[in-house]
Amino acid sequence: MSESSPTVDVLVIGGNGRVGASTVRWLHTLSCRWPESVPLRLAIGGRSRTKFEAVRKRLKLPELVFRSVDLDAGMESLVTAVHGVRLVVHTAGPFQGRTQPDLLRACIASRVPYCDVCDEFSLSRHAKGLFGDAVAAGVPAVVSCGIWPGVSALMAAEAVQQLGGPQICEGLELSFFTAGTGGAGPTIVSATFLLLATRVLTYVDGMLTEKEPWTERRVVDFGAGVGRHACLLLDNPDVPTTVESLAVANCASRFGTAPGVWNSLFAVMKLLPRELLINRAAMQAVALFSMPVIRVVDKLVGATNAMRIDAVSKADAESGMPLKVMLRCVHADLEDCVGQATAAFAMEMLRGRAGASSAEQTIPAGVWYPVELQAKARTNILEVARENALVWEI
Repeated sequence: MSESSPTVDVLVIGGNGRVGASTVRWLHTLSCRWPESVPLRLAIGGRSRTKFEAVRKRLKLPELVFRSVDLDAGMESLVTAVHGVRLVVHTAGPFQGRTQPDLLRACIASRVPYCDVCDEFSLSRHAKGLFGDAVAAGVPAVVSCGIWPGVSALMAAEAVQQLGGPQICEGLELSFFTAGTGGAGPTIVSATFLLLATRVLTYVDGMLTEKEPWTERRVVDFGAGVGRHACLLLDNPDVPTTVESLAVANCASRFGTAPGVWNSLFAVMKLLPRELLINRAAMQAVALFSMPVIRVVDKLVGATNAMRIDAVSKADAESGMPLKVMLRCVHADLEDCVGQATAAFAMEMLRGRAGASSAEQTIPAGVWYPVELQAKARTNILEVARENALVWEI
């Protein structure tokens, strides 16, 4: 199959990376369960064929193909790269420092559905600005998919619904924990470093309030098998997108890791000059340099990923006490569950778009945040994300 072949179902940009490769593996697994039992024709888009060959061998997917994709090569190149594809999944982070959703623009120009794992709000905001263009082209797009952001936003929407709806929800607390780095590669590690230079978007009494990252420590109980861990403020696009969609007055996102010394090291990293922290190349170099130590620690502490969403109402008229809803989920391995979650969003986007009734489609044309997806899509994606979960209190 040639690189320019139009017979590709899903093109995973950044599929040579750990998140992208996990997404490819889950796309193959999930598509093999379709009633027709015909696996998706998958392609990895990236710069290195050598890395691709290694990934193909590791995944044991001989039918996997390669497309040369350079995200910085210009619009014409990107339009060519996505030509003839049914869906593009963008996993090539880190997204920090990027301001323009050029790959989404190329997909809209080519009338190709699109989703990404963008964890940078300013970039996802620019993507949202293309809503009208996507509708006009008949292209559905979902930005900030994955496990968090992504499934976490679906959990937030679910928590608010269980509480009784946006009209009574006063606040949301989003808390996340990953043992070590969750077995993540240097790209995710460098993204975390970049976030330490990013002001944290929170909402206090309905007002957007920027706060210093890695502050306001709270101890959060993530449930059986994980326990209580310290979490600190870290920017997350789930916060502004959820507030905009659900009109919640108070919302913040916190993250913690283990061993505790990692939290301390992040605090030390934050002391570096901001111009160094926002330097993508420098942070990638630091991450690569740190990987031998990180790998050793990861082997000792595991790769557990845990999420907890708390929704709180205003004081109840009868009892005078607020109502509360708490949702939690835990997976054994971050790399695996982020690929699983990303693939779940992708499969939902493919629903009803090739030979099936359009009535099955749950994601219409436009650019959507996960929290905006209709209840049926949310249920379908959460059902996939539930698989292999160690804790699923939703």
